[in-house]
Amino acid sequence: MHFNCSAEKLIEGLQTVVKALPSRTTNPILEGILIETADDSLVLTCSDERLTIVTRIEAYILQHGRGVVPGKLFNEIARRLPDGDVDVEMNDNFVFTIRSAQSRANISGQDGDLYPSLPRMEESFELQLPQDMLKGMIQRTEFAIAQEDMREVLTGCYLEIAGGNATMVALDGYRMAMSRGQCAELTAKASAIIPGRAVGDIGKLLSNDPEAFLTLSMDGNKLKIELDDTDIYVILIGGEYVNFRQILPTSFATTIQVPLDAMRRCVDRAALIAREGNNNLLILKVQDEMLSIDAHSQIGDVHEELPIEQQGGNITIAFNVKYLTDVVRYVESEKIQMCMNSPVAPCVITPVGNDEYVHLILPVRTGNT
Repeated sequence: MHFNCSAEKLIEGLQTVVKALPSRTTNPILEGILIETADDSLVLTCSDERLTIVTRIEAYILQHGRGVVPGKLFNEIARRLPDGDVDVEMNDNFVFTIRSAQSRANISGQDGDLYPSLPRMEESFELQLPQDMLKGMIQRTEFAIAQEDMREVLTGCYLEIAGGNATMVALDGYRMAMSRGQCAELTAKASAIIPGRAVGDIGKLLSNDPEAFLTLSMDGNKLKIELDDTDIYVILIGGEYVNFRQILPTSFATTIQVPLDAMRRCVDRAALIAREGNNNLLILKVQDEMLSIDAHSQIGDVHEELPIEQQGGNITIAFNVKYLTDVVRYVESEKIQMCMNSPVAPCVITPVGNDEYVHLILPVRTGNT
């Protein structure tokens, strides 16, 4: 194998695929990047067996071939190359020689035939989605994915396609984030539980351009996302996801509307103290068109107040500081609506005038509840 390409394009391609390099693996070949030549392009592949990323970059092919190069090392060498073109040649013993300007490096690789084949997609559900829509849905939900849980389904994000809408949900037992968007008038239904790590990597590869689209395919326990020059394959989590619709309350004793910017500033200041304490609590008190936020720790306390629009009775409720901070960070709206029933019942938070994003948080019991 022998090819020539720009260092910039090579680095860009490597930064795309190394997101799928495993941190630990029992299969040493997966620590490498599979490099294959096509007619006028280079195909790079990385996989941790659950997530596989394939991308194509422009290259001048002098000799066709395929081989596996040590992933982290090759990426670090490429990042340090001089600007301009890079020449890469692999000999019959799978030794890669990398030349750029006056720089040269030799690294030992492996036979490309040892690398696992791509997941096979046969008869599958297929749909086109705007990239920025899916990217936004991921950003608004992935932080609520459980990092560890006996129920493996909670360590992923649930994606449902039904009735012309796409719905993405994440929950970790203490909070839930749900985001919806219109996709197409389809009669078919499909759903998938995408592993948490894959969710974040997919989001990083998607464009903010509203004119950019992706093709999403599902086949059994496999998901494929096709971008312009990149394909993403995901082995999905099996099992049945939690019935998240049953979790959402349908009526509330107290509803308030709060200016989001002011709420963010108050929460940010109170969080500085709350994080220094043992309980990490923010205590919210709704009383007579005013919202107060209090935090206490061994080194001090803070009290914030802001006017609100209130319907229903007064209430005092406490939340984990991280969960409330995440809500105000990812919501985009002039105002948010907080709907509550009691100090121990779930609180539902939505942007005012937009029911496509819903966040539910379980309050924390205190000595007064």
